[in-house]
Amino acid sequence: MGDSYVTDIAGHPACEVLLAAWQSPDTERRRALVRGIAVPEPIALRSRYRTLLDPEAPSGPWNPDLTPEAWVRQLRLETEGDNAVRSGAPTVAMAAFRALLEEETGSRPQLPTVHAHVGLGKVAMNRNDIEAASEHIETATAVADESMYRFGRAQALVVWGYLSLWHHSAELALDQFREAAGIATALDDPVFQGNALLGAAECAERLGELDRMEQHGRDAYAAFAAVRSAQGQGNAAQRLAGWLHRRGKHSEAGDWLDLAMAVFQEEGDPNGLVNVHSLRGDLHLDNRQFDDAADAYDKARGLALSAGLPRAQAHAAQDLGRTARGRGNWAEAVELFTESLERYREIGDLLGMSNAMGKLAEAQEECGSAEDALRTWREAVVEVESYRADHQEERFQEEYRHRFRDVYKETLSAAEKHHSPQTFAVVADFLAGRRLAGLLEANSTAMAGNELDQLQELLARADRGLLAHRRSTRADEDRFGDERREHRIRRLGAFEVRHGAEPRAGKSLDDLLAAVYLPPADEGGALLESLPDGCHTLQILLDPVEEDLVRWSWSAPGDRISMGSFRLTPAALDLLSILRSGDRTTERQTLTVGDLRPLSALLPPPLVTALVASGRHDLLIVPAGELWRVPWGALPLEGGLVLGEVARFVICPSLTIQRQLATRYGPVPHTRSPVDVDVWRSPLVKRHPLDLFQDRRWNPRRLSSAAEARGAIYDGRELMVLTGHGRPDTEAGHYLELDTDEWLLPADLLGRRPPRRLALIACWGSAYPGRAPSDPISVATLALAGGSDEVLATVGELGDSGPATTYVEMVLDALPENTMAAAVHQATRQFLARRDYRSLAMHHWAPLIPIGTHRPFGGQR
Repeated sequence: MGDSYVTDIAGHPACEVLLAAWQSPDTERRRALVRGIAVPEPIALRSRYRTLLDPEAPSGPWNPDLTPEAWVRQLRLETEGDNAVRSGAPTVAMAAFRALLEEETGSRPQLPTVHAHVGLGKVAMNRNDIEAASEHIETATAVADESMYRFGRAQALVVWGYLSLWHHSAELALDQFREAAGIATALDDPVFQGNALLGAAECAERLGELDRMEQHGRDAYAAFAAVRSAQGQGNAAQRLAGWLHRRGKHSEAGDWLDLAMAVFQEEGDPNGLVNVHSLRGDLHLDNRQFDDAADAYDKARGLALSAGLPRAQAHAAQDLGRTARGRGNWAEAVELFTESLERYREIGDLLGMSNAMGKLAEAQEECGSAEDALRTWREAVVEVESYRADHQEERFQEEYRHRFRDVYKETLSAAEKHHSPQTFAVVADFLAGRRLAGLLEANSTAMAGNELDQLQELLARADRGLLAHRRSTRADEDRFGDERREHRIRRLGAFEVRHGAEPRAGKSLDDLLAAVYLPPADEGGALLESLPDGCHTLQILLDPVEEDLVRWSWSAPGDRISMGSFRLTPAALDLLSILRSGDRTTERQTLTVGDLRPLSALLPPPLVTALVASGRHDLLIVPAGELWRVPWGALPLEGGLVLGEVARFVICPSLTIQRQLATRYGPVPHTRSPVDVDVWRSPLVKRHPLDLFQDRRWNPRRLSSAAEARGAIYDGRELMVLTGHGRPDTEAGHYLELDTDEWLLPADLLGRRPPRRLALIACWGSAYPGRAPSDPISVATLALAGGSDEVLATVGELGDSGPATTYVEMVLDALPENTMAAAVHQATRQFLARRDYRSLAMHHWAPLIPIGTHRPFGGQR
């Protein structure tokens, strides 16, 4: 069922019965006629059979002007086109489907139009003309929907799913395959159930769900076998062979491969035969049978060339490169992996590109070219980041980071192995996130506030600016490839908009900011050159694959950069879980400095040695992902001291942001005396009276209402202190509760000019629990992007208590003469000098951190 049909379809026994039913004006009469026949195998007839029995089909009459002659012509053209697609004859297929389009009369349901565009979409997809394929499938879907032709929608969704899988997102593709499977189930069509299951299995493979992948494959085969679909069984068997091979089940994979080979030889299917030869070569290669493997790969390459299959040609070049690698012929391997990389690049296959780059870097290293290998690894992560930047929603950006986490991991390993701080800096900055950096670079001053249209205009401007930035820095050929990829991804992503997904107005702030993801660049050297003088810098992250593996890069003032990695203990991992969790509040709020001792390992020993030595120490910490939530100032060091006592530390979201902040202005200006300060204390806060501003060093403006406080944050004044309860929120992120039902949201900072120095005395001021480990989007970090030089905020809950009040006022009291980093350092020493405070739960003081970068204090703007 659903296989090639070589007999004249006009002679099929179901042909006349289906025509009679089709022409009947009465719904029940149509269904009565059809129920008496067996399900026809040819797809051209089966599509009509399923539609006649569909309870959601139009009531009729259907195509009243359809003649028996036109009925037969349409069936013949559809069958000819489908057979040609399957046998690898694209010219014949295109001619048949174009002729089929001419058969359309415009009355519903418009099956000829749907089938013709689905067929033309398959031809274009096989040729890797993704733009044309997308256009055809989009048209087919729209016409099927307008015609209430659900079987046609299922056909189009399967093709669209593969387009999405290869050129957009496995998650989006999975949604499409699941919908197709649902329609097929409702219409009781096992063939398309199986087709959709195979697609879902490929999605599961990309998403790392291997058990589900294998189960979907077996279920698909069972569905095809139940209706004796030879082609379906062959496709399922071939893919199962590949999946089982990857899971190390080689004997079972060989059995499935034999079954698939027999089907594809009988059907004359070049696509299937190419895949079988490639998999056969893999089995030989595993057994180090290099000649047999090369012979199988050569057969696959020859078939791919003759059938015009660009993806298969790229696979074959890589397979032959793997054979050369197995033989130890590294120079030949470099040549073949380079060829496969270029072929994958031509068709925009990121998975193929990343695989080729990884193998190419290994071969370059074996040839003694460590610099070439490092360059290739950096190129690999830049390519992944380019795809992330082109996606307009956070979930897709995160999907790419997760799917290609091995690329990041291996590049970091190469950086450490060959001591390349530049490579480490590039990868670590990508893992820290690029949305904040993109928003900061856009530097728009458009008014946004809570007005959705103004917010959208701000983000659209930033998006356009970043695209222009990317294109201006690329060669013509690369720029064309970038634009082509952007067009593909945005077109395929528009599927959600057209088919009932949540409208943009309902997207979270993370999704809204996805549009301003900064285009990637291999600029590690420039990032390191921009580091502050006279300052220690620690860039640190958890390995993307092994969560207990910490990787770090540290530079002391004037010294060579050191790099390394180490494993965290189970106790340290549990502490990180407590700090990031939205559910372990009680445990987090009882932690003391002593409890944090397992996290002292986050500070590399040579850095600790340098910090506990006498003298003045400035420290810039750039923690990626989960490590952003660490209360760094409370980490215990030698001799009973904590980090905040020995160093003026500051936390920065990424090196890109640090560079932008460092060049935004000159040195931090002297603060005029008295200091102008806007003050708001939420009436919902029990403590923190903020009485210290009565000192003559201050010129306070005490704000009279939450509304006035919200307005004042946009005035761009010298200093503002806001005290309130901070809350984490799934949609808005963190927000600050200014008063009852009065909030300051992160989105309120977009497009505004916040104070030069902003102190947020509230829980979760710079990050909130339970979110993805990238780009800490919050009121505090968006203030940096909007123009604040320094921000004081929290990485957890801050106590509404007497000790917390004491610590906060110590910090604020030091601000007229100091940077926020120096003020926090001074206050920490003063606060912990009291022995009873040193043993307190750390939420009374440690969550408060300075955010920004180090700059000399005392210059002019």
